[in-house]
Amino acid sequence: MNFLTDENVPTSVVIALKKAGYNVKDVKENNLCGTSDTALMKIAYDENRIIITHDKDFGNILQLSKHLHKGIILLRFRDQRPNQIVTTLLQVLALNIKKKFENNITIISEARVTIHKQ
Repeated sequence: MNFLTDENVPTSVVIALKKAGYNVKDVKENNLCGTSDTALMKIAYDENRIIITHDKDFGNILQLSKHLHKGIILLRFRDQRPNQIVTTLLQVLALNIKKKFENNITIISEARVTIHKQ
C-alpha cells in the first residue's frame, strides 16, 4: 500500500510507516504544506496513494462532490500522542481488512475501524 500523509500527521507516524515497509509520501517532506485538500486528493489519486489525515474536511469533500480518490484514512483519536497513533495504525494495517481501505473512507480510532464504501 502507498500512502500520502497530510501535514497534520506527525513525522514520527510517517517514520514508523516507512520502517514497517510502506511507501509513504509526506506532505511536509515534499514541500506541499498548505496545498488544498482537492489538490492533495489529485496527487494521491495520480500516484495511487491512500491519504492518511486527521482532517475531517476530506470526508466532507467526498460528501459534497465526486472527487476521485484511492482511499482516505481518517484518524480520529482522543489520545493524539504519536505513539498511540502508530501502535493502533500499524495494528490495523496488519489486519486482513486493509484491502478494503482502497477507494473507501476508513475512520480509525482507538476503539474501532469503520469503513464507508464509496
